Amino acid sequence: MDALMPFASSSTLCLTRRDLLDAGVTPRAIASAVRSERLVRARRGVYVPSTAPRHVIKAVRVGGLAAGTTAAESFGLWVPEERVTEVWLPHNAARLRSPTTRRVPLTRADRTGVHTHWKPLLDPQLVSSWRVGARDAVAQCLRRLPRELAVAVLDSALNSAVLGLHELPAIEQQLPIRRRWWLTLADGRAGSGTETLVRLALQDAGLRVTPQVAIEGVGFVDLLVGSRVVVEVDSEQWHSTPAQRDEDARRDLALRLRGYVVVRVRYAQAMHDRAAVVESVLASVDATHTRGVSLSNRRS
Repeated sequence: MDALMPFASSSTLCLTRRDLLDAGVTPRAIASAVRSERLVRARRGVYVPSTAPRHVIKAVRVGGLAAGTTAAESFGLWVPEERVTEVWLPHNAARLRSPTTRRVPLTRADRTGVHTHWKPLLDPQLVSSWRVGARDAVAQCLRRLPRELAVAVLDSALNSAVLGLHELPAIEQQLPIRRRWWLTLADGRAGSGTETLVRLALQDAGLRVTPQVAIEGVGFVDLLVGSRVVVEVDSEQWHSTPAQRDEDARRDLALRLRGYVVVRVRYAQAMHDRAAVVESVLASVDATHTRGVSLSNRRS
């Protein structure tokens, strides 16, 4: 039997040597898969397919479960591109290894690229052989990440129905008191994490922002500020091909014909230059003479 088949049949990314042998994989097949780099020996007697996300492989190698953004990504949630490996560890965890090599103990230097979580889990019954459950992953993101990134992960979980609103009270109890109010900022309508980042920046500036508004002849727009300023937050995934750019141009023309001003925001701007985005939107609000209906009393 091929050494990778038990991973597919078990729908998992981590199996022990005993698991593989019990599934009918021979020691020779295991060794061959490791030599051909189709299988990674993350720790002694613990294996992960080489196609697994690199942060997951590192988390397993450290000796715990993928947690925080590392687990959130595996559930299909939006996570920032620049991130460290996050690992959940039980209180009695020992023999922690470097995320890059199983033969070296975890050092202080390694910890610049690894964040360890030790808090007891909300849903210990939902852990797998390699990751924590979705609710724990989101709670860990909310405890560790800056506000904007944390809310973006939560928005993604709500939008994809990985979490429901009824699950937020349990998560709230896991958060420091100073962070609990962040849950009030969640809006499951967001189509992407970068859309959430821009929404929060605009709301911080005192603007009234509505996500995913349907406009006749156009479809849904990412954000509507007040009544006349549309903000579209583009990503490489959905706005990079000629056909996608043609559709963007069609939508922009249709919006202008209906009296809207369109502000397009690229990924890098949403991540690193939201102040400039806010300035552009405020200028557009003034140009459309809609400041009165665009201002909100809500400030964070």
